[in-house]
Amino acid sequence: MKTFNVCGVVVIAYIICATVNCNVYHNATKPNNEWWSNTIIYQVYPRSFKDSNKDGIGDIKGITQKLDHFVDLGIETLWVGPFFKSPMDDMGYDVEDYKMIDPMFGTMDDLEELVKEMKKRNLKLVTDLIPNHSSYKCKWFEKSIKKDGKYADYYVWRNASNQNEVMANSSVTPKPPNNWLSIFGGPGWTWNDERQQFYYHQFNEKQPDFNIRNPEVHQELLDIIGFWMGKGVVGFRFDALKHLYESDSFQDEPCKTEGEDCSTRYDRIKHIYTLDQPENIEIIEEWREFIDNYSKTNKLPVPGFLATESYSSMDILKQYYGNSTKPGAHVPFNFGLLAVNRGNIVESIEFRIKTWLDNLPENQVANWVMENHDNPRMTTRYGAEMVPLFTALKLSLPGIEVTYYGSEIGMDNSYVRPDQAQDPNNAGDGRTDESRDNERCPMQWDSTINAGFTEEKKAWLPINPNYYKVNVEDQKKIPTSNYNFYKKMSQLRKTDTLMNGDLQTYNITNSIYIIKRSLVEHESYLVVMNFGSETETVLLSNAVSNLQEQLYVYLGSENSGYSTGDIVSTVSSPGKPLKLRPQSVAVLTDKYIASESETSTTSDTHNAGTQISSKLISLLSVFLFIRYFL
Repeated sequence: MKTFNVCGVVVIAYIICATVNCNVYHNATKPNNEWWSNTIIYQVYPRSFKDSNKDGIGDIKGITQKLDHFVDLGIETLWVGPFFKSPMDDMGYDVEDYKMIDPMFGTMDDLEELVKEMKKRNLKLVTDLIPNHSSYKCKWFEKSIKKDGKYADYYVWRNASNQNEVMANSSVTPKPPNNWLSIFGGPGWTWNDERQQFYYHQFNEKQPDFNIRNPEVHQELLDIIGFWMGKGVVGFRFDALKHLYESDSFQDEPCKTEGEDCSTRYDRIKHIYTLDQPENIEIIEEWREFIDNYSKTNKLPVPGFLATESYSSMDILKQYYGNSTKPGAHVPFNFGLLAVNRGNIVESIEFRIKTWLDNLPENQVANWVMENHDNPRMTTRYGAEMVPLFTALKLSLPGIEVTYYGSEIGMDNSYVRPDQAQDPNNAGDGRTDESRDNERCPMQWDSTINAGFTEEKKAWLPINPNYYKVNVEDQKKIPTSNYNFYKKMSQLRKTDTLMNGDLQTYNITNSIYIIKRSLVEHESYLVVMNFGSETETVLLSNAVSNLQEQLYVYLGSENSGYSTGDIVSTVSSPGKPLKLRPQSVAVLTDKYIASESETSTTSDTHNAGTQISSKLISLLSVFLFIRYFL
C-alpha cells in the first residue's frame, strides 16, 4: 500500500489535510478479446420495457421496436427474461413450460424476429434460466404427483415426520419432515394429499424444488439450454444458484442464536443444509462444458455465455469461476455494490471493489451490478444528484457492467398502492414486508401519456409521475442529461485504456474518491467523485503520482461546473485546481480535448467558409453566363 499526504481546500473556508491511500491496484492482464469480456449487459424486465399490443404489459415485440435505443447507448448485450410460459405466481420465475413463450410476451415467431433484428445490430441475447424449481403447473410436477415413471423423483418428496400416524388415521395432521423454511416465509414443505407426501420448496408453495440430484433432471436442463441456443439465445443467467442443492441428510437447521425460537423466521436460521452446498460448483462446470461443446459442435459465430445469480460470500462465488481444467461460469454476478453503506460511502465502495478484485481468480473477468429487479434503484437509495457519480463509477471499472433498464436516465422507484400491487411474494429473507414492484415500474420513454410505454389507459404497474421530465426523448436533447452522461461513459469504455488498462483507486477523504485507469503508451483517465455535502478543491498531484501539470475534462456531471475540454491544473499554481461541487463528478484525461467553445468556433468558421464558397460559386456562375450567352 502506498501512502501520500495531501492538503485540500474546502470552499466553506477551512482547510482539510488527509492521508491518501492508493488502496486498490489491479494490474492489467493480457487482453481478453472474448465478446463478453468488456460488454455492458443491459437488463430488460420484459413486462415493463415496451408494450406493443396495447394491453398495458411489455412484450417481445416492444423490445424489438426499441433495439436502436441500445445501439445509440453503445450497449452490446441484452439480458431479457424470463419469458417462458408461467402462471406468474413469482412473476415468471415459476416456469410451467421451459420451451414455450408465455402468450403475455408474444410467440416464438416474435422471439425469432427479435433475434434476427438483434443480429443486424450486432446485439447478443442472454436470458434467464431457472434450474432450482418449476411451477406447480409444470407437467413434470403433475406427473411426479402421480409417480408417473421417471417423473416420480423429479422433485424433492419426503414422508411426514409422523407418516405412520397419518397413514393410519386420515384426521391426523401431517408434520413436516424437518424445520426447513421458505425464503418467502412459512414452512418450506407443503403436503400433497394425492401423493400423501410433502414436497420441498425454497420459495413459495407454487414453486416446487427439483430433485437436482436426479440425473434425469440434469439432462432435462441440458436439453433446455440446447433448445434456446438453437433459437439464437447466446447466453444464460442461471437464477438462484445458492438454493440449488439441499443436503440429502435432511437434518434440522440450527438457530443462529442458541436457545432462540427460530422456527418461523428464515433470517434467524443457519441454512447449513439448504444453501451453498458444494455440489453447486460441479453442476455449473457441467453446464459450462455443455455450452462450450454446443458452441463448437454447431460452429456458432458467437460462443455461448454463462452467468450466475447467487447472493453468496466471496469465498463461494470465486469457486463458481472454476479453474483452467474445469471452467465454470464466465461471470458469477457480483452484488457487492448493491450493499454500499451510505453513511460511510467512500470506504464502503472501496471495500466492495477491493474485496472482489483481490479475490478474482487469475485471468478471470470482473463484473459489477448496482441495480436489479429485486433491489431499490440508485436514485431511490442515494438521490437524483448521485446518479452520474455511480454511472461514472460502474462504467469506469474493469470488466463487465450490468445496467438495469432505466438506469441510463436515472429512473426512480415508483410508489405502488396496495391495490395496485402485483408481486405476490415481496422480497423475502427478512424483507417480507418490502415490495419489489417499486423498482419494476414501466420504462419512461417520453413525456406523452403513460411515458410512451403503452397506449392502454393503464399500465400493469403505475408509472412514476416524474416521467414528464425523466424520460429518454427529452434527455436525448439535453447535453448534460443522465442519458448523455451514460452514453459518453459507454463510449469511453471502448478505449484501449478502459478495456485493457490498470486500475488504481484513491480514497482521499470520506467524500472524495478517485479511480485512475492507465495503459502504457495510451492516454490515462481519472474519475474524480465528490460524494460529500461540501464543495472541495482537490490538488490531484498530491494524491496521484505521475500526472501532467494539466488535464482536460472529458466529461462532467451537470452539477460539476465543468464542460468538455476545460483545463484543470493538477498542482497548486499557476492554473486552476479541480474544484468539485457536492455530489458531482468529473472525468479527466491527459489527452488533449478541444473545449466546447473551440468546437463551436470551428463549426462556425466552417459554416461561414461554406457560405462564402457558395456565394463565390454563384457569382462565378453569373459571370460565365453573361460572358458566353449574352
